[in-house]
Amino acid sequence: MEDKEKSQPDEIKLERRKFKRISGNYIVSYAPIRGEDLKFDVSQTKDLSEGGLLFISDRQFEKDIVLKIKLRLPEFSDYVIIKAQVIDSIQLSKGIMHETRVKFVDVEQKVKEAIRRLVDHG
Repeated sequence: MEDKEKSQPDEIKLERRKFKRISGNYIVSYAPIRGEDLKFDVSQTKDLSEGGLLFISDRQFEKDIVLKIKLRLPEFSDYVIIKAQVIDSIQLSKGIMHETRVKFVDVEQKVKEAIRRLVDHG
């Protein structure tokens, strides 16, 4: 019999308990940080928390890849920029849709606070 506690890495178990999430569709642009020529794709979030987000991507990303994310939040007139590390990217439709889950690795404090307010009042 499999021990459920051992079936997930520790960082995922902790992440799930650490932040409250809100379901919502916010515009997100994303690109892997690989060089100076970033080509951003556009999508929407499925859920958002102070520690990360889940969005639909048109491609699968390898675990631990760092993405540059432009996120539109109601509190800001322009998008905010966040660096995020891929936790997983699961195929939904063959080759065209993936659920990509990321955790924030570099986010300004004012952005974190805005997300916290959004989640608390959403």
